[in-house]
Amino acid sequence: MGLNRRQAMIAGLSAGISSLVLNGCSSTPRGSYTRRPTPWQGYPAEPTGNRNYQTVRPTANNPSQPNYPTQQPAPTAPRTSTPNVAAIDRSTWTRQSPVVSKVNPMKGVSKITIHHEGWDPVWFSDSRTTAARIEKIRRYHVEDKRWGDIGYHYIIDRAGRVWEGRPLKYQGAHVSKNNEHNIGILVLGNFEKQAPSTVQLRSLYVTTANLSRGHGVKPAMVRSHKEINPTTCPGRNLQRQMNALRQQLG
Repeated sequence: MGLNRRQAMIAGLSAGISSLVLNGCSSTPRGSYTRRPTPWQGYPAEPTGNRNYQTVRPTANNPSQPNYPTQQPAPTAPRTSTPNVAAIDRSTWTRQSPVVSKVNPMKGVSKITIHHEGWDPVWFSDSRTTAARIEKIRRYHVEDKRWGDIGYHYIIDRAGRVWEGRPLKYQGAHVSKNNEHNIGILVLGNFEKQAPSTVQLRSLYVTTANLSRGHGVKPAMVRSHKEINPTTCPGRNLQRQMNALRQQLG
C-alpha cells in the first residue's frame, strides 16, 4: 500500500536521522570515489612556512579531485609548542577550555591513532572556515556526546596545517576503550568520498614521525581507527596509506 504525504515525510526524516547517527568518524557512508590517492613519498622535513592552499570544488572535467591554484601565505596565527609538533594554538578556533572534571590525564604516550572526519567532503582550506569546522566538531563532542572537549589532539587541514585540539596532557576521546596513552590525529575530510590532498599526507607523515620519535612510539603502534575498532574510519582512501606510513616510520 502506498504512503500518504505525512507518512512519506516521517520516513524521510527517520532516514535522515539514521544517516546522522552513522555518519562521522565512527562510521561513514559509502562514497563513489575510486581514484587512487598520491602514494607516500619520503618527507624528511616539515614544509617551510605556513601555506594556505585555496582549493576549488571539482570541475565537470575532473569531478573527483579539486584544482590547486597558486599557493598564498596564510594569515599569521599563534602557534603552540607541544612535544615535537608546532601546531596552530587552539585559542585561534575556540575560547572554551576542556572541562577538567570530564577528562583524564594522559600519563605517557605509547600509541597514535589516525582518523578522518567523515562528514561532508572538505574542499575548503582557508583558515577561517577551517577554524569554524574544528569548533563545530568540538561543540558536537561536548554538547551531543557530553565529552570534556574535542576528542582529538591534533587536526590536519586540507592545506596541511596542523591545529592543536585537546591538550596532549589529557587523554583523548577518539577510540572507544582505547584512549589511554593514545594520541588522536584527525585528518579533515571524508576519505570514503575524496582523497587526502598531497600536503595533508605530507603533514600527516611529518607530524606522526615527530610524535613517534618524541614519545618512543613504535611504528606498529601507529594505527588507524579501523585497525582497532570495527568502523570505516579513516575512509578507504586514507586507510590504503597506512602500511606505507608505518614503513616510512620504520
